Amino acid sequence: MTPSSPSRQETGAEPAATGADPSAPSPALLGPVRRWFAVAAVGTGVFAFTTTEMVPIGLLPAMSGDLRVSEGTVGLSVTLYGAIAGVFAPVLTAATRRVDRRLLLLLVLAVFVAGNAFTALSSSYGVLMVSRLLTGFAHGVMWSIAASIAVRLVPPAQSVRATAVVFSGISIASVVGVPFGTFVGGLSNWRTAFWSIAAIGVLILGTAAFLLPPMAPRAVVRLAELPRLLRDRNLRIATLVTAAMVTGHFAAYTYVAPFLERDAGIPSHWVSGLLLLYGVAGVVGNFAGGAAAARALRATTLTCVLLLATAVVLLVANGSWHPGTVFLLLVWGIAYTALPVCLQTLVFASAPKAAEAATSLYICAFNVSIALGALVGGWFVDASGPSSVMFLGAGFSLLAALLMTGYRVRRPE
Repeated sequence: MTPSSPSRQETGAEPAATGADPSAPSPALLGPVRRWFAVAAVGTGVFAFTTTEMVPIGLLPAMSGDLRVSEGTVGLSVTLYGAIAGVFAPVLTAATRRVDRRLLLLLVLAVFVAGNAFTALSSSYGVLMVSRLLTGFAHGVMWSIAASIAVRLVPPAQSVRATAVVFSGISIASVVGVPFGTFVGGLSNWRTAFWSIAAIGVLILGTAAFLLPPMAPRAVVRLAELPRLLRDRNLRIATLVTAAMVTGHFAAYTYVAPFLERDAGIPSHWVSGLLLLYGVAGVVGNFAGGAAAARALRATTLTCVLLLATAVVLLVANGSWHPGTVFLLLVWGIAYTALPVCLQTLVFASAPKAAEAATSLYICAFNVSIALGALVGGWFVDASGPSSVMFLGAGFSLLAALLMTGYRVRRPE
């Protein structure tokens, strides 16, 4: 990426809109190397949380047999984890509003380590769920504070780059983290996979403690004041665009494997490889989206939304021509994974004086929409087959594009 500055006309805010805090230690005092290693540590924390959220998917048979419950029941450890993270993100972010952000990050990472250790030690399904929900509470706070901490570590001109680094943890987890957990579980057992994730958490905790400076809370926002934030037109639009995009994406992507096999004619043994390529494309999209958003935030967001809608529709129209399927799947991966950077930056620009509180609303919309998308997509698949969810995903994407046209660029005061 190039270290270009976000366009003020596009982001609609001064540098403070990206979460920069005058009270934080000067990035120059931290030194450029330590500064970016600290940002990378925060991004690695996002990687670890994303990995632990999704890793049970690859371990369902082993966990089911060991705990003597159905695979569907174990699957709730993923669904409820995400729901807890989303619903409680605004509550816990408001409750911890006076806590030093470095200290809060370290506490969240400590809960992460403890939660994964308790998961590995689970003697019953009930203990497993308690440990997973404990980690889910920490997950919501992590997502709410990670980007705002990262942009406070760098000069305002590099804030979008820092946001891209943080969100790369999500893309990399889909490529490396989840397969790693599944691989370790296959070599030993599912408990070893969670012990390994806990060990990674210890390393991240130690690194963050060493690299991050004290960071006083930037703004004090009470829970009762969160609805007031949504009175802002741009923040309301950013939240609704997030809800529409994530619902549409997960309605389609949750059922992409049956679509590829049944409707696109992809051999079943190719599917895992194609999804790996999708994840690699996602890493590219994350950083490319950050570079483009730094120059033209609104235009980049609209382009990614429309690219995703086009890709999923053309996947159906493409039929069983395999090169076309591979190409369109890669376009989908690039377009979707560029969006979290764009949407988070929109949120920062919309609420420059309450970045973390606004982010908690964004995270709530994001995680709840994951569950909603998978649920609605399941109804469509059962009623009309896998191709129908592609059109559903495109429909939600077009809704997001329509909403995005209402976003008003704000000139700096």
